[in-house]
Amino acid sequence: MEHFKQKAFNRFGILDFQGRNQSDQFIDQLRDFIKIVYVRHGSRLSIDFTDVLVQQDGIVFVTAAQMLKLSEGFRGSIIYYDQDLYGVSLHSQEIACDELLFDKVQKVSGIALSTVDADIILSIFDEVRQEITQNDINLEEMVRVLLKQIVIKAARICQRIQGPDILSAQHDSVFCRFFIQLVERNFFKHHDVASYANILNISAKALNKRICKHSCYTPNEIIKRRIILEAKRLLVYTHLSVKEIGYKLGYDDPSYFIRFFSKQVKTAPQTFRLHFQRPFNAVA
Repeated sequence: MEHFKQKAFNRFGILDFQGRNQSDQFIDQLRDFIKIVYVRHGSRLSIDFTDVLVQQDGIVFVTAAQMLKLSEGFRGSIIYYDQDLYGVSLHSQEIACDELLFDKVQKVSGIALSTVDADIILSIFDEVRQEITQNDINLEEMVRVLLKQIVIKAARICQRIQGPDILSAQHDSVFCRFFIQLVERNFFKHHDVASYANILNISAKALNKRICKHSCYTPNEIIKRRIILEAKRLLVYTHLSVKEIGYKLGYDDPSYFIRFFSKQVKTAPQTFRLHFQRPFNAVA
């Protein structure tokens, strides 16, 4: 397809979209990859059922777990790669970059780029395209260096936009990150704050106080949001019944799960499924 250009090896690649209709099958094939999306102004995409409309050129970071959809007429480029090629090191300052750019639980947003910043990011995308045409032993290392440049440059832009204290604040929120990781590992079986407080050997009140210091959501809201997000993914991207999804998420009573989902999402699970299985452009 003319609008679809791909240069790829086993672990990474780049796609360019020129504003014509494209099939979701290309994006679905990238589900297991981390993605850096350069979005041209006026384009729209959806990440985990949240629409992102970009009024000026911007960049969006998408984890392998997140669900990405592009609108019709999308213009931009996607660099995709697997975790083994370039993963954020937990023992270095790059964890701050990860926290700023790859927000997995709390919000979805793009980074608006000035003309100068856009030119810099686009030049790195061009270097990635050029490197992928090479076929030597240094290829992966060069792509890894370029990915790191994009991540650090984007983190600096975030720091400039959000203020000079944002990175140090992220370093101070280690406990909050640990809690979110704990929820990620256990939300299938633990649905209440007390269970996580017991694991952490603190009171539910103390947990709530520590999380609220660094998060815009309470511990209970973080747990519920993660459960609901997984339920949405399973409804749209699997053929499991609502009852089976409830069981998979740790709810033995299907009726209780349906009430829980309906209260949080303001619509019944099956209604949600039918709505989001329509073409992306039809989603309000």
